[in-house]
Amino acid sequence: MKRFLILFLLLVFTAVFVFAYDFGGLLGGHFTAEDESASGKITLSPWLAMPLGEDDLYISAGLNVNIKDNVTVVPELFRLEYSTRIGDSITLRAGRIPWQDASRFTARGRFDGAEMFYNLGSMRFGAAVLYSGLLYKDSAGISVSPGDEHDYNQEFDWENFADTYFAPKRMLMSLHSEMHGFPFQRGNLYAGLMAQFDLGDESFNTQYLLLRYTFIFNQFDLFAAGAAGLENTDGIRAAFAYTLEGGMQLPTPIRDRLSVGFRWASGEGPSTAAFFPISSEAQGVVIKPVLSGMSIVRLNYEVRLLSSLAAEFGMKYFIRTDSVTFNDSELTDDSYSLGAEVSGNLLWVPFSDLSMTMTGGVFLPQTGGAMESDAKPRLFLTVGTLFSF
Repeated sequence: MKRFLILFLLLVFTAVFVFAYDFGGLLGGHFTAEDESASGKITLSPWLAMPLGEDDLYISAGLNVNIKDNVTVVPELFRLEYSTRIGDSITLRAGRIPWQDASRFTARGRFDGAEMFYNLGSMRFGAAVLYSGLLYKDSAGISVSPGDEHDYNQEFDWENFADTYFAPKRMLMSLHSEMHGFPFQRGNLYAGLMAQFDLGDESFNTQYLLLRYTFIFNQFDLFAAGAAGLENTDGIRAAFAYTLEGGMQLPTPIRDRLSVGFRWASGEGPSTAAFFPISSEAQGVVIKPVLSGMSIVRLNYEVRLLSSLAAEFGMKYFIRTDSVTFNDSELTDDSYSLGAEVSGNLLWVPFSDLSMTMTGGVFLPQTGGAMESDAKPRLFLTVGTLFSF
């Protein structure tokens, strides 16, 4: 079956390229060393962009080569998006599309479904219906609910494709709006209502009120977002999360930016539930908790060293907001303070179609009190490259 799928993908893209208006591909890879383990991933993704009158069609599919204890080749449909305009005000897109919620930290990534926008100039209203259960789980990063963690931690196996390939089954429904220039000319307000229905065995359902506000004034920028959720699996309990970030372009001869931020999410408590982000985005470089039951203080510095070279340096401090959501083999119950992480990133783009990155960091458990007293620093390093053709 594996050989058939690979041959099928190659034949399909060879055929459509002959008739395509615009086509190309991406070849990328990254290799990671983390403490005493190493892994890598190589991705080949040909793409096709085809105008259809006033409509557009974009297709991207290919292969992931995962390298760890062994080498595994996994096919994936990265994107299949059809977009069209209906009159002057309505835009519709459908297929496998990139999407993010109004808060930008609750649901973000690729989903299968449809989204419609109604544009009124400075105001735009949208609605979306999305599904995650046909995505490749390692690329999708969909959060597992508390009862199905074991099922989705299994490594991909061709002999058991149906049970090891797909992401958790989530149905999302969203109503959202954008108000540009509100209430000030340089401010933008985003608001939304979203419901998540777990179509797996556990039915871990959640609903959200989502807000985000951005403001830019000269060299200063402000970002604030919040989410209030209801988790109604076993009764109804409330959960909350918010993020605040402020940054400024520094008055220096080079292009650089300094920013500070704070992010907080509720944990399990007598009157609250752990906030459940639908996308399980890691909050750190070395230590990788999701947002649930966590608060993070962040300091970040970005600089453009050359026209082709940019760097970023950051420090984060992690504090748990409950004692049960975050798990780690060296964790004790003595403190909620996990410790500090220091990281850096270099991006080099020597040519427009070639980029290379290096990201590294160290987590210092002794700067907090939640890890074992003899816990050692943890190291992380990853290098990657991306070539477009």
